Amino acid sequence: MSWTDERPAWLPPIPPPHRGQVRIVLGMILVCSAMLTSLVVAAFGALLSMYILWPLAGGLLLLMSGLLSRRRGA
Repeated sequence: MSWTDERPAWLPPIPPPHRGQVRIVLGMILVCSAMLTSLVVAAFGALLSMYILWPLAGGLLLLMSGLLSRRRGA
């Protein structure tokens, strides 16, 4: 191993390149699918079920946690 392979101690650590990206993508998929489902159901004039709130809440939680982890890493 060469001396150039090690990072100097005075450099800050490099964060992972894709921090929180999986949670952001999953959150966006859940939120968009819940909104699209509610729009389609409302267009047909049917009643919305309260179960549509579970994927919406889960997607928002995933989205927020992914964005917050990305913010902490910068």
